[in-house]
Amino acid sequence: MNINILGEQIARYRKALGMTQEDLGRAVGISAQAVSRWECGGAPDISLLPAVADALGVSIDSLFGREPGAQIDVERVVARW
Repeated sequence: MNINILGEQIARYRKALGMTQEDLGRAVGISAQAVSRWECGGAPDISLLPAVADALGVSIDSLFGREPGAQIDVERVVARW
């Protein structure tokens, strides 16, 4: 399991749009250094996820590597808890 999927997805979508870390930071209201931390293994505050997704033109699910309409095996997820 990839523990930095969020950071990798943010970097992938940002680069695909030709955005710099500074561009994304400005769009979300944070510093370029914060974006860099996310992409290197940190994570944005949960309240920023909608703004990050909007700035990148993707869904929040996409930021976590989930394809739109992906089915979840609820029983498996609950069993892991």
